[in-house]
Amino acid sequence: MIRIALFLLLCATVLWSMPAKASSDVGCSPSWKLSFAGYSGCDDTAMIGPRNDSRTNLMLLMADLPGASRARGPAKPSVFLDTESLAPPAAEQDSLFSDGEGSRCRSNATGTADFETALRRNAKVPEPERAALIAARRGFQPDCAQTGTLGAMAGIRSEAGKAFAAYLEGAAAFYGADFDAATARFTALGTARDPWLRETARYMLGRVAVNRAQVDYYDDYGSPKEAMKISPKLLEDAEAALRGYMKAYPKGEFFYSARGLLRRVYWLGQDRAKLEAEYAALLALPDSQRGIDAASLAQEIDAKLLSSATADTLHDPMLLAVFDLMHMRSKSYDGDPCCTPISRAALEAQRAKFTGKPALFAYLLAVHAHFVAPQRGAVVRLLPDAAKQADFSYLEFSRQMLRGIALDASGDRNARGFLIDLLSGAKRVGQRPLVELALAMHEERNHALARVFAPDSPIRTPEIRETLLVYGADAKLLRQQAQAATAPDHERDVALFTLLYKEATRGSHRDFGGDARLVPAGAPSDARYYDIFASEHLATALFTKGTKLGDYGCPPLLETERRLTDSADDAKALLCVGEFVRANGFDGSVLDGQPSADALGGTPSLFAGAPYSRLVTYQAVMASPKASPDDKAYALFRAINCYAPGGTNTCGGAEVEKVTRKAWFQRLKRDYPKSRWAQELQYYW
Repeated sequence: MIRIALFLLLCATVLWSMPAKASSDVGCSPSWKLSFAGYSGCDDTAMIGPRNDSRTNLMLLMADLPGASRARGPAKPSVFLDTESLAPPAAEQDSLFSDGEGSRCRSNATGTADFETALRRNAKVPEPERAALIAARRGFQPDCAQTGTLGAMAGIRSEAGKAFAAYLEGAAAFYGADFDAATARFTALGTARDPWLRETARYMLGRVAVNRAQVDYYDDYGSPKEAMKISPKLLEDAEAALRGYMKAYPKGEFFYSARGLLRRVYWLGQDRAKLEAEYAALLALPDSQRGIDAASLAQEIDAKLLSSATADTLHDPMLLAVFDLMHMRSKSYDGDPCCTPISRAALEAQRAKFTGKPALFAYLLAVHAHFVAPQRGAVVRLLPDAAKQADFSYLEFSRQMLRGIALDASGDRNARGFLIDLLSGAKRVGQRPLVELALAMHEERNHALARVFAPDSPIRTPEIRETLLVYGADAKLLRQQAQAATAPDHERDVALFTLLYKEATRGSHRDFGGDARLVPAGAPSDARYYDIFASEHLATALFTKGTKLGDYGCPPLLETERRLTDSADDAKALLCVGEFVRANGFDGSVLDGQPSADALGGTPSLFAGAPYSRLVTYQAVMASPKASPDDKAYALFRAINCYAPGGTNTCGGAEVEKVTRKAWFQRLKRDYPKSRWAQELQYYW
């Protein structure tokens, strides 16, 4: 009466509770770090570990099982993954999960189609009766409050037609929550001559029993009512009915759906032992025999089992490993500790549960030794060198990646060679980019950025290369990549954009004039907000043809830079650079930022000069003996406005106390009372 895939998603993978610290994905950005155990919901990588969403860790482990399909992968190579990119290409993804009893009514459309197909297949039903039965079934509009009418069936006379009519009566009773009547009708159809009616009625007895058990269990929002307990007898009846169908029809049309409902029964009864056993049995099957795609299964396990599990209640080593990794996290996305940290002793106490999975258990010990209670040399001892492999499983990849991270952190002279050895076997989704990240961070911290951009560099992932250009490269390297014929277009744009901005704002004014010639003809000059990493086309012509020049009567940026080439302390020109930055939205730009020291790009930039700050520029003009009264007035005006309207500095540089801002305001009003800027400014912040 319902198609397997849809029913499985709508009934078997119900999310009545939040995933086990699984995923947030809202308002966060990934951390470009390797030794990182914080959880944000957007830091997942191909290395199984504490930072990952619990569902991602489970999917990575599932991908190593016999019969697992290869993942589809993200649209372009990326260090960071999600459950969608780890799903096989043919996996059906659906975010519509039923809640409460909603699934009973949501099956109406597919139930109608299946009924009509079966009815047309039965040649013993006369055509007029078939038409009446189809009309009656199409008249169902169940919303769990009303079911439609069966009046059109009054003329059914044939034996076969009456059997289908009886089925419709049972379906109408089911949708109307008259479970006694539905049970009677479907039980009577157990001897029906039509095979579809016999099988579907048997299956529907299980659905009826599940829905009967759920009566009054959910609140208006589809969540279980507090302290509400379901009668064990009702759950036993539901289990018996579903198992009866599965035994009678081991290859039946609704087998997978019934199996999903059986897990639902175990969840409703809080029978964690049976629920875990079902999940373990599913995990032991090839993808093609589970009846549920990997992403949906991971979602269901996370919501129904891991969210309420303890180390004592879990016995399957794969599920226990995912649980343990959650308890090795340092913090959650909101900054609070995720879970009660697991101790080394508690982990050791689980050893017997990992019999037959020694590599997985050794990896958990190594993760603990690296992220939770650091032990010098422990990771390398626990994870022997196996870097040279043709094709890494995700577990073996994780083991070797962690070894490589530990080697590099300890300053081992063979760390770089070890990471390079990993590349040949890093063939699965997300593996190579993560090795490249480790290798890129090694090169950066060993002052070898040039190797990253050498023609034979193994580091190919665009987001890694571009991050190093923006945060770490000097002018020579940026100039090289801006003109590199073999570099991708976007990388060249990033290099040139970064080069011109930093030259314009960090004192390399003469070089700016020469490098401005590298801007391609026809390059965009749109001065709206841009994301240097995500924008498809960067507005490199902004520096040569940009028209947003601020409020101080400034010439084009090229002219401003020429003036600064002649006189580096030209107050008007300095203010005009600030106007270009302000008018074009560069305040707070990544081009003046620096990641944390343990992240990619965290090594101090090799570009000469300090990160730009408009506030520092204004302070310099205020103090300059060469600045005109109008320049000084404008500098005061803009410096005060750096704190408008919330009292927080938006112009960069060191914070200035409110008493100082008040003094600036008073100076502007006292020394330059006729200035437009003094007359326009009414407040200080």
